[in-house]
Amino acid sequence: MRLFLVRHGAYRAEYTSKLGPGLSPHGEAQAQAVGTYLKSQKAQPDVVITSGYLRARETADWIMKTLDLPYDPIETHDFAPDGDPETMRAILEALDARDILVVGHMCSIGELARHLNLQAPTLFDTCTVMAFEKIDNRWKFLWFNDCGRNLL
Repeated sequence: MRLFLVRHGAYRAEYTSKLGPGLSPHGEAQAQAVGTYLKSQKAQPDVVITSGYLRARETADWIMKTLDLPYDPIETHDFAPDGDPETMRAILEALDARDILVVGHMCSIGELARHLNLQAPTLFDTCTVMAFEKIDNRWKFLWFNDCGRNLL
């Protein structure tokens, strides 16, 4: 099982939704860059999880559109900014999937990454993606790519 953790893309300053702001045009381009990079890594997420916040959901939409893959996202506040890494890990490990894409927020995604493997970074910019592989009940940290930075 491979796991791809992505921090949502850059978001708009103004919003009226209870679900927070959506992506800015720059955030949309960042999410497309993540999709392009994941395609180069032969990623084919068969499970997609988001925090339910608009910026995370829209990031997942752009990534999956770029990958040209259908999906029905799982939206859960367990992956919100204050999400518990132990709960997130339990959710992931209960899934029967080949590739999992999680789009969330720096705080919770960073804590989850560190909880999975101590070599993983915990602080990163918008549209950064990290990859892990589960081997014999252990999560191996594979790589880290700041796809959003490449657009500046």
